[in-house]
Amino acid sequence: MPYAKVNGVSLYYEVYGDGDPVVLIGGLGSQLQSWATQVPLYSEHFKVVVFDNRGSGKSDKPEERYSTADMAEDTSALMSELGIESAHVVGKSMGGMIGQWLAINYPQKVQKLVLGCSSASRDEVGNQILRMGRDIATNIGTQAVWLMSLYLGYNREYIEENLGTIQEAMSTVVDDPESLRGYIGQSYACEGHNTLDLLNKITSETLVILGETDLIASPKRSKVLAEQIPDSVLKVFSGVGHGFWRERQQEVDDLVLDFLLR
Repeated sequence: MPYAKVNGVSLYYEVYGDGDPVVLIGGLGSQLQSWATQVPLYSEHFKVVVFDNRGSGKSDKPEERYSTADMAEDTSALMSELGIESAHVVGKSMGGMIGQWLAINYPQKVQKLVLGCSSASRDEVGNQILRMGRDIATNIGTQAVWLMSLYLGYNREYIEENLGTIQEAMSTVVDDPESLRGYIGQSYACEGHNTLDLLNKITSETLVILGETDLIASPKRSKVLAEQIPDSVLKVFSGVGHGFWRERQQEVDDLVLDFLLR
């Protein structure tokens, strides 16, 4: 299996397709499989790189505290390890936070930037949700956190229509001390994220997308990304929240691919 040793951690990654590189960066607690629907679509046009962030999946889950900026350093080092000088970067939720730091600190490495259901800083509602998630993960387990995120992120109709698939996915969630440590580390990294004063340093053409009823990432704070990042475009999906990428999958993927290809 492909691993890269970067910044003292071992990252698991996979590469698909040919062409200009696109790096997909996942959210809190997610594994590269969270991009399973996008990989076949995007790899028709691009070389697609997906990986497990430090703290999740098959990648290392260090005990020391780390930040979204640290995870951006991981991403930059992984790109260098793969011989990728620059790429389009697509990040959702925490992945968007990582993408911000990557574009701020390594502008030459980021061609176009897509930030989905993300923000430059957290509000107190979002942080309370993170703290509740850490309490649930510690006292009940990471499967319970996954279920909580599902109910906070998706409409009831979507959950009802996809209940069988959801229950199947639930059974694959690893619930052990190592996974808990990784989830907690990523959660603290999200809570501490703040790029507000640095957004004007982002020179990449940027697409900001969000769900108007998002409870997990404040839509108001997501819009700040589009307001503060030069040459950025904003798209708001009505009637959906944090999970808009699944609930409006075709619309979102068509939008992202059009943005990356044009």
